[in-house]
Amino acid sequence: DIIQYPSKGIFGLFAKPAIIEVEESFDIEKLKDTIKEELENLFEHSCFDVNVVEVRKYDDDTVFIKIDGKDAALLIGKEGYRYNALNYMFYNSSITSEYIFLDIVKSKDDRVRKLKSFLLKLSNNPPYWNDKQVHSCENDEYIYNSKNICETSLAESSQRDKVVLSFNHNYFLDKELEIQKNKSDINLYNIINNHDFLNYLLLRSKINPLIFCLNRYKKSNLDFTLLEVGYGFDILNGTQTKEYLDGFLEFSKMSWENILKSIGLEYKQYNKPKPRIKGWFRRGLYANIDIYKFRVTQEYRCFGYRKEDIFYVLRFEIDHEISDKG
Repeated sequence: DIIQYPSKGIFGLFAKPAIIEVEESFDIEKLKDTIKEELENLFEHSCFDVNVVEVRKYDDDTVFIKIDGKDAALLIGKEGYRYNALNYMFYNSSITSEYIFLDIVKSKDDRVRKLKSFLLKLSNNPPYWNDKQVHSCENDEYIYNSKNICETSLAESSQRDKVVLSFNHNYFLDKELEIQKNKSDINLYNIINNHDFLNYLLLRSKINPLIFCLNRYKKSNLDFTLLEVGYGFDILNGTQTKEYLDGFLEFSKMSWENILKSIGLEYKQYNKPKPRIKGWFRRGLYANIDIYKFRVTQEYRCFGYRKEDIFYVLRFEIDHEISDKG
């Protein structure tokens, strides 16, 4: 598809290059060995005694997979109920906040088509870690949970950035995975959900605290979209930032019933002072809105307002100059 036609512009100015989007397709012949290998690995870690007997091309859009073994009937279930359940779970799994997998498969919408193309590039394009493998199993031994993990991404990660992205599996639920290399411990940072991923990005300064909060507290009782420049994280040092982040985490875990009862938070209305006394929110957007405040620490305060069950954060205060006067 041609997204943008080329243009010479005017006297060489405002020239535009041609932008062409090419939609790639899967080559089943190239993928069938990978599919077989991944299925064998999946069943090896499952409770079913089954084997992947055959994987071959059925037609241009379909892969034929033959599974056999002692538990093959159990995998399918009586009258196929377990297969149908797995099929339903697979096709109804969320791909994004907007789409389930079935939407991706069926839709011809332009946005979905671009997402398909992007996912295809991610799944098919190198580099892969085993193209330039760092760890070696000739002289070194790598163990996790008493199992040899040579030639796996866990062993490779232990010799690279020590970070892995895991599926929600019983073997990989801890935030730190302890690997033994020749009986010496190596801890891997294990990302198993979006909160862990955000923590990792913040810890390594890949995102700032505001971006962290905007994403970390979506669908919670805190909202940071209205936090004002000059009154937020930009006025805090590293220690103060950590204390505010810790305070917001505790606040987010509490129900409004507990927030209102909490002696530590001391959640209460901010009484806007008279004009001759220094204060906040007397004029402007929030002049007619009831402003509340709560303790982040003994010294620090957070100001904002509540709408339904969400507290909209507006300003931080790191001394008592404003808070003490209202």
